[in-house]
Formats: sequence, C-alpha cells, structure tokens
Amino acid sequence: MALGEQRGTTISYDGVFLEVGNVSAVSSQGIFLSYRREDAAPYARLLQYQLRERFPDARVFMDLDSIEAGMDFAEVIREAVDTCVALVALVGRQWLSLTDEQGRRRLDNPDDLVRFEVQAALDRGVRVIPVLVDGARPLRQEQLPEELRKLARLHALELSYGRYEYDANQLFDLIQRVLAQVAAGVSREDPGRTIRLLIDARRAAGSITQEGLKARALADIARSLAAVAPDLAAQVIADAEHIARSITVKNLKAGALADIATALAAIDRDHAAHVIADAEHIAQSITDKDIKVRALAAVAMALAAIDRDRAARVIADAQRIAQSIAGGYFKVLALTAIAAALVAADLDGAVWIVADAEGIAQSITDEVLKVSALADVATALAAIDPDRAARIVADIEHIAQSITDNKLKASSLGVVAIVLAEADPDRAEHIAQFITDENLKARALADVAMALAVVDPDHGERIAQYITDGNLKAEALAVVARALAAIDPDRAEHIAQSITGGFQKVEALIAIAEARREIRFVTE
Repeated sequence: MALGEQRGTTISYDGVFLEVGNVSAVSSQGIFLSYRREDAAPYARLLQYQLRERFPDARVFMDLDSIEAGMDFAEVIREAVDTCVALVALVGRQWLSLTDEQGRRRLDNPDDLVRFEVQAALDRGVRVIPVLVDGARPLRQEQLPEELRKLARLHALELSYGRYEYDANQLFDLIQRVLAQVAAGVSREDPGRTIRLLIDARRAAGSITQEGLKARALADIARSLAAVAPDLAAQVIADAEHIARSITVKNLKAGALADIATALAAIDRDHAAHVIADAEHIAQSITDKDIKVRALAAVAMALAAIDRDRAARVIADAQRIAQSIAGGYFKVLALTAIAAALVAADLDGAVWIVADAEGIAQSITDEVLKVSALADVATALAAIDPDRAARIVADIEHIAQSITDNKLKASSLGVVAIVLAEADPDRAEHIAQFITDENLKARALADVAMALAVVDPDHGERIAQYITDGNLKAEALAVVARALAAIDPDRAEHIAQSITGGFQKVEALIAIAEARREIRFVTE
C-alpha cells in the first residue's frame, strides 16, 4: 500500500458496531530537540552533534526560537514536528519555573515556544521522550498546563554530567528503535486495537465493587475514548454518571461527579459545567468541616480545566472553612488539600497555605500523628518547594526512629518510606525492608515500586513482584505498566493483563491504549 490513509475499522461494543475513522499514514525520519536555553543548552548542543553523527540520515531540529521575522512560528513548528519521528524534551531544573519579563511563568503562556513544541508533538501523535537533566524531578500533572499534562504520564529518561555517556546511549538506543520501526514500515497500532484495549478496560471496570472507583474508572476510559470513538465515549460517560449519582455518601459522590466533569470537559463542556455544579452543591452540603474542605478541593481541581475563576472562588470558600477548623491533624489534611487545588488551578497561595499546615503539624504532640501530618505537608511541598520537602522528610525520619514502641515505630517508618519513595527510592526501599509489620512493609514497597517505575521500570517491576498483598501488588504493577506503555507497549500490556485488581488494570490499559494511539501509522 502506498503512503496515504489506513482504511477504517469496524469493531463491536456490547453488540453495537462502531466505525473507527481513517488515520493518516505519515513518513518521518526527523528528531526534534526541545529545550530552554537557560536550562539545558549545553546538553542540547552536545546531543545535536551526537545525534547527527549517529543518525546521519535523520534531520535534527533545534533552535526554532530563532525563527526568522515574518514567519508564522506555529506553522514552522508544526511543519518541523510533522517530519519528525520523535521529540526529545530536555527538562532541566528550571524548565517548569522560568518566568518572562513580567514575572509570569513561561509555561503558562500558550505562545511559549517550548510549550508549543511539546504540545504540537503530543497533539500530532509524535513520540515524545521526556529527559530529566541533571537531577530535575519527574513532572507532575498538577504542575503542567492542561494541554501538557500527558507529559507527566510518559516514562522519562535521565541525563546527567556524572554518567553522561551511559544516559545518552540509553536515549540513542531508544531513538534507534523508533527509527527502525518507521524504516521497516511497521505500524505500532491500528485504531481498532486501541479501542479494543479500552473495551478491555471497560470490562475490567465492571468488576470494581466500590462505586466511586468504578465511576472514576469509567470517566477515565471515556476521556481516552473521546479522541478515537466519541459515540462510545458518550455511552461510557453516561454509565459513569449514572453510577456516580447513585452514590449516597456525599464526599464520595462529589468526588465521583468531579471526575466525570473532568472527563466531560473534552466531550461536552456544557454538560461538564452542569455536573460540576451538582458536585459543588453536594460538597457544600457536607457538615463535617475537614471532609467538606477536601470535597471542595476536589471540585476545584476539576473546575481548573473548565472555569478557572470559579475554581478560585471554590478554593477561597474552602480556605475560609479550613480556618475555622480547630488545629490538629485534620486541619493539616484540609490545608494540604487546598494547596493541591491551588497548584492544579495554577493559582497563587499554595506556599503560604502549606506553611500554615507545617506550623500546625509541628505543634502536634503525638509523635505518630505528627509524622503523618508532616508527611502530608512534604507531599504537598514536593510540587512547589522540593528542597523544603526533603528537609521535612529528614525531620520525620528522625522522629520515627526515636519512637520506642516497636509497632508504632514500624507504622511511622512506613509513612516515611512512602513519602520518601519518589525523592529517594533507594533510601525508601532500605527503610521498607526493615519494617517488621508485613502490611506496612507491603504498602511501603508498593510506593517504592511505583516511584521507581518512572525512572527504572525494571527495578520497579522486580520490587512489585515480591509484594505479597494482592491489591498492593496490582497497584504497583499498574504503575510499572503505565511507565512502560510508551517504550515497550507489548510488555506493558502483558503486565496489565496479569493484574487482577479492577481499577489498577483499567488505568494500566488506558495508558497503553493512549501510548499506542500516539504512534503514527507508516505503510509501504
């Protein structure tokens, strides 16, 4: 078949036949280097030289921020991305935080060239490879604009001065595999198979007994389906909404409706606004203050993608209620939930809210509760002040080690291992191995496996396989499968299909379906 369009596919869902649209086949051999000059310029220059040397037949694009006057930068970038098989996004320590002359974060500007480059690649199905430079932390969805949040779900490679040759070779080997697939005319996926994976996820969701989780799983499936099968997405989201509205526990119902509104934002914004209004009304009717605050924070996080101004008003209301909560652990939970909502909505104030939460946590006299409260603070700080978060984790490890009761000490060390997992998984694994309580040890190891999955999925999978608790093992394997989805989808699918837990299996299958859909179709 000549380069052109791949014929549509007909598949069946619950007895209904669905036509999957045509997908353009594209031939591409370029490599796009996306970076910020203030952040990773030396690495970009060196990689450009080495890529040209290793792949002489591939064109390497970079420095599109020197686009000539009079040219439409959007068209230039789109044309360059269209000819590329991969975009390498070099993410340095300042990639997220660099600001313009007015002090505004560059990444929040839709016309920021780096944002536009990455978004163009994601939108057009080009393989995006995040590379964390010199100790940059893995990206979190709440740190990114809505259009780039998928970047946080992609497996990231590392690149550092201390082991540059090894790290660079890992990147080159991956690019070589992608180029080889294109050169051989191999289509990584067809739209029918992508939808079949999502239908598998729909079946797995049917086994979930907890209604809130089931509604969330179906909402996530619908969000993924929206781009390839909008009619099917509408059916699934209707099922999710029906389940959510049958929930009787108010905070769970509000959270489920918020998840559905987030999914609906990509399908039907008017309906999404209606659903989120219902979620807010339910959250406002909750009488328990700390639960009410956390429910409102969940609503605000969903509103961030629909109506940012309204999200700000909901957060302000949640802050007012939180300030009336008597000091202690539950106030810390409320404040850290508000901070997370502020970050998600890209609003100011998270640092001050977390500072208040830290002050309250430090005043707690019960050591076990203090460890838990400070762990929540450290988790909230990780997205906005990672250095401060690391210092708090060191403090809570010291507190946990000083507890004399063995059972309480094991519980607190488990909390330490969990919160430490992402920043220092080796240290977290070391602590977890010394926890005597098997349940707490399994919980800690699961979090370590999930943290490692982002940077070392092989190690993450090895740890996950040793976890004896079935649910925790499924949770860890699901994260490993999601991390592998973009680099080895067949292996990721094998892991996902082995998972018995319904929700975890759903999330893994969605990630694999999305990763497969991103790859362009190439035929001879």
